[in-house]
Amino acid sequence: MSDNMQENENGSEDLSITPSSGSDYEVAFSYHSDTVLERAYDKAEHWMKAGVKPNKILLEDRNMSVINFRKVMRDPILIQAGVERFIDFRCSLTLSDTDVDAVFSSVCYYEEGCEPTYINAYDPELNSIKDVLSKVGENLFNYLKKPLLSNNK
Repeated sequence: MSDNMQENENGSEDLSITPSSGSDYEVAFSYHSDTVLERAYDKAEHWMKAGVKPNKILLEDRNMSVINFRKVMRDPILIQAGVERFIDFRCSLTLSDTDVDAVFSSVCYYEEGCEPTYINAYDPELNSIKDVLSKVGENLFNYLKKPLLSNNK
C-alpha cells in the first residue's frame, strides 16, 4: 500500500492526504448531446454512486449541477496485460441540459507498495492515463444519453 494511502484505526483508507506539489495537471473532457439529457444530475449522481462507487464524495450541489468525487481504481487497460497499477484521481462533473464537463485533477498512478507518480504534460504514461479517464467520461456520457424508462404498460 502506498504511503499516501494509509489505513486508519477502523481499517478504511485515509483519503485526506493532500496531493503533492506539481499535481495540479488537469485532464478535461467535454461532451455535448444534440438532444436534452433527461434528468442529467439525477442520472449522473446514480452513475457515480452505483457504478463508479467513489472512495469519497467531495461535493454534491444540485443547484450548481456539480458533483466532485475521488476515486482509486485499478487501471483497466493494464489489467489485461497482467499488470496491477492503480489510478487515483479527483473528478469534477459540471452538468447542463446538453453538456457534461468532466475535469480530472490530482491524477496519479502507482503499483502496490510504490510511491504515486502524479501526471504532468511530459509524463510518458500521460496518453495511457488519458485513455482510462476518457473511458470514465464516455461511460458517464453514454449513460446520460440513455432515455428514461417509461412505466407505461
